[in-house]
Amino acid sequence: MKARMRAVTLAVCAAALMATGCGNLTIRSWVKIIGDQSSGQVTTDALAGAVFNITELQGGFLGRIVLDTSTLPGPVNGTVNVDDIRIAGLGEGVLGYVCIWQSPANPSSGTINLDILNSKGSTTIGLNILATARIADLLAVPPSPISQQATFPLNGVGISQLLNAAVTGNSDGLFATSASFVGDTTILDAPATFSLSIAVTNESTAPVFDPALTLDPIGGGCAQHFAEEGNDLFYGVNSKGSYLLAGGVDHPQPPTIIKLADLGAAPGSTLRIDRVGTYDDKTELRDGNATKVGAVFSSTNEVKKDNQRNRIPGAIEAGTNVTTGSYLKCLIFPICTSVPTDIPQDFAVTSGATLTVPAGAQYLIVAPIPDSLTWGDNSGFGLGVDLTVNP
Repeated sequence: MKARMRAVTLAVCAAALMATGCGNLTIRSWVKIIGDQSSGQVTTDALAGAVFNITELQGGFLGRIVLDTSTLPGPVNGTVNVDDIRIAGLGEGVLGYVCIWQSPANPSSGTINLDILNSKGSTTIGLNILATARIADLLAVPPSPISQQATFPLNGVGISQLLNAAVTGNSDGLFATSASFVGDTTILDAPATFSLSIAVTNESTAPVFDPALTLDPIGGGCAQHFAEEGNDLFYGVNSKGSYLLAGGVDHPQPPTIIKLADLGAAPGSTLRIDRVGTYDDKTELRDGNATKVGAVFSSTNEVKKDNQRNRIPGAIEAGTNVTTGSYLKCLIFPICTSVPTDIPQDFAVTSGATLTVPAGAQYLIVAPIPDSLTWGDNSGFGLGVDLTVNP
């Protein structure tokens, strides 16, 4: 009986998925290391085969997954491109900080397969990275290239998880997994083996690092190496999120709130904001073509309920206002009144914007502004912004 009920439930869920439009669906997300569940080692002949443990692992990589959802409810295949890698750790003894980043000349990529009905799948990525440590930086030794395949099992991605992501607009935690990575390299012109055993989960926010690993006053730290991939940082934006007044029965998700200090930005800094990706102004399991996005600087991270017009009490004027429309609120049709949604502090980032962070600003609040001015039926996991401080 239980097996029969499970089959019926899966069939209903599969039908719900197939009822939406299907095609190429892009998911952009940071796959971040869970520090207390991860570890690493470096073994080098340069120091008589000494083994150095790597602790305090931080960071991760930015993955761009493109799934072909037209095969649902059957297995789904797709591609994976790694747009950014930023990993830092603390090596024992003379090793010092350890930095890992993507080779700019040799990007990493792979494939993904998901059997949604059976909650099984995996992704295999050919990683092409550069690695170094503080001792190498001090001796002006060039970074070591490492290429290795890594396979991540994805055995928790089923119909319920995918439907929940579709309903909330949030794919965080969808690809929680673990993997081991071993690569051969050289340190001080001698053979060395580099290994990582990591647990990861995906999140829309960019990783935040301990400054002791990224800004070393003598060796330079990992920030100098991460900058080889560019100084921009990606933050995912929920396609269902809003900071504007909602009308009718529409109930949007909260907007994306980014702490400026995490970027190294402060009042007076120049901030370049570029929209990345698209979304759909209706519920579908494929990429849409909507691109309109707005943002607001704020002194606090408070966003009030969606039944209020001025939802951001700490909003600070910056840039050129993006004008939004009004709703019709009807007591009995045609007895209706026009309810405005526009706020004067927001600005458009649809085609990019460069602004000076205003005095008092501590947060940047970002959300899509669909033409329909409804958010609950938006879809898409590929939307976000690239943020660059003092470009």
